[in-house]
Order: sequence, then C-alpha cells, then structure tokens
Amino acid sequence: MASSKKDQIAQGALTAFAQYGFSETSMDTIAEVSQVAKGTLYYHFSTKEELFLYVIEKGVKMLIYHVDSVMQKEELSLEDRMMSVLDEHLRFFSENQELCFLLLSFFTGDEQRDQLVGGLLTGYFTTMETYMTDLQQKGYIRADVEIRTLASALFGMIGFTVLRKQFRKEPLNTDAVRETLRTMLAGILDKRC
Repeated sequence: MASSKKDQIAQGALTAFAQYGFSETSMDTIAEVSQVAKGTLYYHFSTKEELFLYVIEKGVKMLIYHVDSVMQKEELSLEDRMMSVLDEHLRFFSENQELCFLLLSFFTGDEQRDQLVGGLLTGYFTTMETYMTDLQQKGYIRADVEIRTLASALFGMIGFTVLRKQFRKEPLNTDAVRETLRTMLAGILDKRC
C-alpha cells in the first residue's frame, strides 16, 4: 500500500508509463490507474512530464541506494562485494520490473525530456563507475577493462535479462540465472587477485 497520495500516484504512473509508453499515457489514464481523482493528481503534479521525471528520479535514486548499500559492506571480500552488487541489481530489477522496463526504454522522442532522463541515470552510472574504478585501481578488475563500458554492460546485461524473462513468463531470480550472470561478470576480474 502506498504511504501517501503522491506515492500512490507515482506507482500508478509507473504502471501506466510501462504499459502504454509516455506518448500514449494521459493524465486521465494515470488518475484512473492510480485510483485518485483528477484534482488530486493535478494537486501533486501539474503535467505528465513532471510526473514522468518524478517517477524516473525516484526509481533511479532507489536503485542507487540499494546498490550503494551493498558496495559499502566492507566486511565482505572484494569478490563477494562485486558479486553482491550483481545480485542486488538482479533482485532490484526482479522486484521492480515496471521500473526496469521504463529505464531500459526511456526514450520518449522528445530530445529535451530524454536528456533530463539521461541526466538522472548519470547519477547511477557515476556511482557504479566510481566503485568499479576503485576496484580496478586496487587490481581487482583487469586493467584493460574500460569502466564506462563495464557499468553500462552490467546495467544492460541484468536489465535485459529480467525483461526477457518477464516477457517469456520465466522465473527471474533463479540460481541458474544468477550463476550465468556471475560467470559473465567473472571474466572482467583480474585472476591474479
């Protein structure tokens, strides 16, 4: 259950945007999916664009928080931390499939809006790149691995795996999926460490 009307609207908007896309989603549709009166919707958000950006920003901040909390577990070895980051992405995207879909297909056709969404995702990528650069400097990630590509690949690898499993109605967070992704990620690790 949503903790506030604003959260209820954001969840309804996320569902509507993921199902219909930005262009095909109207404020009326969002009010209906959110089960709020149009006046309540407009009290919290004056435009569909404002609401869309709020939903994306809230989701990206939530992803950063969850991944960062795993990265800060200094009691884990570097390898266990890296694998925990992968597991946290898989768990997060599995539990937030609509957000996953929206983040992986955010281009709306409006250049200014797309740049704003891209800017919101920059926070996530900066967090991941900082973490991975630190691991690379400590010799844990191979020196020949380009960190920006690695951060993008991790995001896409897990996100698209979750989307494909979702569309095929297959189990998402299984040992087989996790081990396959871990094996792929292990290829970037420096075997000397």
